[in-house]
Amino acid sequence: MAKVLEKDLNSISEQIELNRENSYDVIKPPTVNVLGLPFANLTANEMVERIKYFVNQETNDNLFIVTANPEIAHYAYSNNHYQRRIKHADYIVPDGIGIVKAAKYLNTPLKERVPGIELMEEMLNIANASSKRVFLLGSSKEGVKATRKILEEQYPNITFDHKHGYKHVLDYKVTKKIKKFNPDFIFAAMGFPKQEDWIYYNRHHFKHTVMMGVGGSFDVISGNVKRAPKMFIKLNLEWLYRIITDLKRVNRALKIPLFLKEVQFQKSCTPKKNKYDYMKNR
Repeated sequence: MAKVLEKDLNSISEQIELNRENSYDVIKPPTVNVLGLPFANLTANEMVERIKYFVNQETNDNLFIVTANPEIAHYAYSNNHYQRRIKHADYIVPDGIGIVKAAKYLNTPLKERVPGIELMEEMLNIANASSKRVFLLGSSKEGVKATRKILEEQYPNITFDHKHGYKHVLDYKVTKKIKKFNPDFIFAAMGFPKQEDWIYYNRHHFKHTVMMGVGGSFDVISGNVKRAPKMFIKLNLEWLYRIITDLKRVNRALKIPLFLKEVQFQKSCTPKKNKYDYMKNR
């Protein structure tokens, strides 16, 4: 069984590389390197405009977006396989003030944070304006049903479908169900790394589809988890609110010092720019 699975994964990886070489030419933005990940240096509005542009194009390719926070960046830094997979994304956006602060510390500032749940909301607005099809994948059976019901009320022009659970990335029954639905957008709420792995291994099954991992966004939308009050969001302390209200996150928060240490190491390995370098071009 393990050998068969490995063979399937290798075959899919080869197909992904081929599709990547022949894929739709996404206009690449300037990027900022934080722990080896190329973060798109775009404002939230600029990112939304790029998604609109893609949706309006006639292409069989799809768009893979990763919203990475410090925890994801740390995990990718210590897991080469995961890092390689998410670097196949068309855009990696900084979903977390920690990424923005790290970029500034590295003297390569990012324009701003792009919260994943807010980006998802903007994508739903795009879908609603054009009567698109949206598939919700992941979360619990009750959670994804509640999420779908709420979104159907908020976005009446969208056709929704869903599948709950945290299936294996090569569960072809799930892929077949989604493919038959023919979605314009897929939101995978499995948590990292599974949601990005699922998109990486399955994106070649779809045509002209925007695909993004959204973590616990379904829980927030359904009301199972409250989003931080506006004061916390304004002060970029949403992460702190999550820890205070969910002690299970304490262990995850302990990875923040590791992230900071890794960023410090990156800076120590980066050659310093001579302040007189500009004179060489005069």
